[in-house]
Amino acid sequence: MDALSTPTEQEVRDWLSAHPDFLENNADLLAGLTPPSRVSGEGVVDMQSFLLDRLQREVKTLKSQLQAFVAAARQNAHTQSMVHAAVQTLLSATSFGHFVHILTQDLPEILEVDVMTLCVEDSPIPVPAMTGLQRLKNGSIGKANWQGRRIIMRADAPKSPAVFGAATDLVRSDARILLDIPSLHAPAMLAIGSRETGHFHEEQGTELLGFFAGCVQACLQSWAEHTAI
Repeated sequence: MDALSTPTEQEVRDWLSAHPDFLENNADLLAGLTPPSRVSGEGVVDMQSFLLDRLQREVKTLKSQLQAFVAAARQNAHTQSMVHAAVQTLLSATSFGHFVHILTQDLPEILEVDVMTLCVEDSPIPVPAMTGLQRLKNGSIGKANWQGRRIIMRADAPKSPAVFGAATDLVRSDARILLDIPSLHAPAMLAIGSRETGHFHEEQGTELLGFFAGCVQACLQSWAEHTAI
C-alpha cells in the first residue's frame, strides 16, 4: 500500500483482517462509524450490536457513578446536619460538668456513635471525677500514631480500657482528636468509638470532624478558664 495514496476498501479490509485487535484498542473510533442495520449473513460483523453493547456498558458505568455520587452527597449532608445539631446542644451547657455530660452522654446518640470520652492527662489542675472524663497517665496521648495529624481514624481499633473505660469491649472502630486547651495545663483528647468495624477509616474526610473538634475545644477552653473546676 502506497503511504501517499488513499487505501482502497479492500486494502482496509485486508489490513484490519491482519490486525484483528485494532478496533478493540481504538474503540473510540466506533463512535463515528455508521453501523449496519442488521446482520446480513455469515462472516459479517454486527457492528450495531457491538456499539449497542458498548453504549449499554457505558450507561451502566455512568449510572453506577451517579448513584455513588448521590449516596455520598446524601451522607455528607446527613453528617453535616448531625454535627450542627451536636454543636447547638453543646452550647446549651450551663457548667463545666454539664458540658462534659452533654459531650459524653448526649452527643453519641446525636452523632450516631456508641461512645465518646474526654481524655485528659494528669495535671496540677484538679479535675473532679465524672462520667465520660478519662484521666490518663502523662505521655499516654502522645503515644498514639498521630504522624503530625490532629485526627486519626481506625477501622479496626484495638481495645483501649484507659480511653473508653467500661465501654472498651463495645468499641470496634474509633476516632481520636487532639485538643489544645491551655487552661487544663495538660494534653487532652476527644475519643469517639463505634461498635461497627469500619465506621471510621483512614480514607474518610476530616473537615466536619475537625469543625466539631474546634467547637468542643473552644467551649472547653472557655469553661476551664472561667469556671472553678
